Amino acid sequence: MRAQISSLLAGVAIACFASAAAAQTVQRFDEDHVIGTSLTVVTVAGESLSGQLAHRAAKAEIARLDAVLSTWRDDSELSRLNASAERTPVSPDLFAVLSSAEAWRVRTGGAFSARLGAVEQAWRRGAQGRQVPEPQTISALAEQANRSDVQLDHQALTVARSGATFAIDGLAKGYILDAALTAARRAAPGLRGMLIDIGGDMRCFGHSPSEAGWMVGVAAPGAADNASPAQRLRLGDQAVATSGLGKRDLTISDCRYSHVLSPFDGQSVETKAVTVVAATAMDADALASAASVLPPHRALELISATPGAQAHIVGADGVTYSSAGWARLLAPVVAKANIADCAAIPAAKPWPAGFTVDINYTIPEAQSGRSRPPFLVVWITDAKGQMVRTLFHLGDHPQRYLDSNYVWWDAFSQKSPDLLATVTRPSRRPGQYDVQWDGKDDDGRLVGQGAYVVNIEAAREHGGHSYQRIPLTLGDKPASGSGAASAELGDSTVVYGKPS
Repeated sequence: MRAQISSLLAGVAIACFASAAAAQTVQRFDEDHVIGTSLTVVTVAGESLSGQLAHRAAKAEIARLDAVLSTWRDDSELSRLNASAERTPVSPDLFAVLSSAEAWRVRTGGAFSARLGAVEQAWRRGAQGRQVPEPQTISALAEQANRSDVQLDHQALTVARSGATFAIDGLAKGYILDAALTAARRAAPGLRGMLIDIGGDMRCFGHSPSEAGWMVGVAAPGAADNASPAQRLRLGDQAVATSGLGKRDLTISDCRYSHVLSPFDGQSVETKAVTVVAATAMDADALASAASVLPPHRALELISATPGAQAHIVGADGVTYSSAGWARLLAPVVAKANIADCAAIPAAKPWPAGFTVDINYTIPEAQSGRSRPPFLVVWITDAKGQMVRTLFHLGDHPQRYLDSNYVWWDAFSQKSPDLLATVTRPSRRPGQYDVQWDGKDDDGRLVGQGAYVVNIEAAREHGGHSYQRIPLTLGDKPASGSGAASAELGDSTVVYGKPS
């Protein structure tokens, strides 16, 4: 069992590589549509029950706090507070997040703010109406938020706000991660180690599956889900958060606007990515948000003034900046050995320079509350149905999910594909995913032009089974294809060409 789990965890992403430590059980759980994004939990314990208890407790705490802190739920405690014009008593959890947010606002000189709810709403209305909000309108809303009067009574746990609409996404996820780990450790005394990943932000604790520590991949800005990490971190009892360009960004009139907004003027920021490692997920979240707004040199000053924090920044111009201790966190990025890395398979005309295959697919929300998240696999075959490359797997209970995707399993079970997990990246919209094929087969060889098939298969426990087969001819010019929605898959698109 340990050897099987070790091979399943040997992907390029969160990269929790199993070790041969005695009496160590490693379990991994992957799910979607958890507080609007994805959830990955990795547990290390002496036996499987402790891991299961920890996972269950973490999920329960995440669900409980979502009902308190969600900006997107009309029935959340935060939404009720935003709708009230009176001084309002709030729960200890909501008060703790708001109190911390106000403290970070002061500490960052306004670069972090949880008062931008009205500004965010204006941007969303603009996106829905396909019109960029007027800069004067956005600026006025930001100025109102900055001048608003927020009063927190620490003894009575009450909040009074005048002119401020709270949007606490930049801190709430970190609070939830920290609380979920605390709940898991309380529920499972036999837990030796745990990693909780919510949409690319993570909290690590204790023993990892690898003796070297928790290995966390850092995605390049805009990279596909299955892309190799640009960097790999070696972490201990730490947290990591990433802010920047991502799938939560807005597209208006064919222009892309970052979902990260500057508290100073309400405008979309241009920083491509900020990854922060800190002692807690709350600290990492707040620092990543603030560092996205500040000029890089000021952001690094803020990071250096925070004990235990380190950061890596990719600026709007693509120039990178790192804090003094960032290099000490880095582990080697292990590239897969290629049989013929620079040559196409003989007699096959190579793809045009810079061409890739981008696969975009959707997992719809389950209609039944009893349904589990789907097991999913994306792979490439040639015109004769022969295996070329397995690109991506998604599923919990890795020892059991592979053969649930029976089309892939029946045809290709003799293969041993790399199983890919997640990396730290900005949060993604619920159910929407992308995978990229770089033109290599499972042995690392470059394939040539010709007829191929993109295969997407999803199977849900207590649900249905869907399979999309999308033929695509790869030649000298761009090409595209699509797959129609079915029970367990939404519409899919495949584009061959230079990434936009």
